[in-house]
Amino acid sequence: MVLSTDENKCRYRKMILVLILAGTAVLLISSVSAETGVTISVKGDQSYYLGEEIVLSGANYDSDFTYFFITGPGISPGGGKLTSPLQEVISGDTGSFDRVQTKPDKTWEFILYTYNLGINPGPYAIYAVSQPKTAAQITGADNKSARVIFKKPFIPAGITPSAISQGQPFTVTGFAEGEPDAVQVWIIGDNYLFTTTSPTNPNSSFTVNITTQTSEKLPKGQCYLIVQHPMQNNQLDIIVSGDWVRNLQLNNGTNLFRALGPGSLQGNDVKKGLIFALNDPGVDDTYTEIPLMVNDTVPATPVQHQTPASPLQFVPVGALVLIAGIVVLSRR
Repeated sequence: MVLSTDENKCRYRKMILVLILAGTAVLLISSVSAETGVTISVKGDQSYYLGEEIVLSGANYDSDFTYFFITGPGISPGGGKLTSPLQEVISGDTGSFDRVQTKPDKTWEFILYTYNLGINPGPYAIYAVSQPKTAAQITGADNKSARVIFKKPFIPAGITPSAISQGQPFTVTGFAEGEPDAVQVWIIGDNYLFTTTSPTNPNSSFTVNITTQTSEKLPKGQCYLIVQHPMQNNQLDIIVSGDWVRNLQLNNGTNLFRALGPGSLQGNDVKKGLIFALNDPGVDDTYTEIPLMVNDTVPATPVQHQTPASPLQFVPVGALVLIAGIVVLSRR
């Protein structure tokens, strides 16, 4: 049987229509399958100082809530609560997880504050899941994590000018990585102890201006300047309380040694005691030390006085006047 030209054209149109419909179906199926499960990403370069804020975001196409846990050094294999990693997550127990509500457009966002996580620097994995499940139970689309590296904060600092004299103002500047609220500056010398706190700027920098009124009291000779970083808990754990240096983490607050007054430690011994306290395993603060040599009082600029004329410089003139008078009298 031979088909007419019109019949052939009709057949080709039907075949093309079938192919179009099949292609559309494939695209729809691919689109639906892509929009399942949970995604997660972290803002930044995935390397953070403990104390920094981390912005997590992603999408959840499977549930109204997105749940989080973290794995890494010192954390239970099943995972720990994101905001309290040493607390183990329990499958099905929503209270053991951190969670955030999924938005109508299926996206979510969570801000993690890393000040007081109680973990050590190192590599970690942050998981976002559609149900409260532990690491051993998640598979496939649920198994989405973001790798992060937590670093120990540090605090480089310096003073300007580098040579200090009594009564001369100077400036302490530096960077407190990890975005703490403030840093503390200690200046230590014989029979002398000064502390002050300074807020940090948004870029983690800080500036502490030491005034003339403060520097004129500095003892001459070797002094020490220490800048203290509050670290993960964003709290200064070692402080001055009256005449004492005090550890706020030891037994809810314990005086360690006297730094001022009768029987106090002096100069270098105070510095050693402070550094020993800052290195206590129960204290997470860190520090940087700057040796400070204090010279004599800044010499005043000499005032230029006009030297009064000496009476002796008029002696030759007086002698000439006297001789002239004698000559005049002798001629009369």
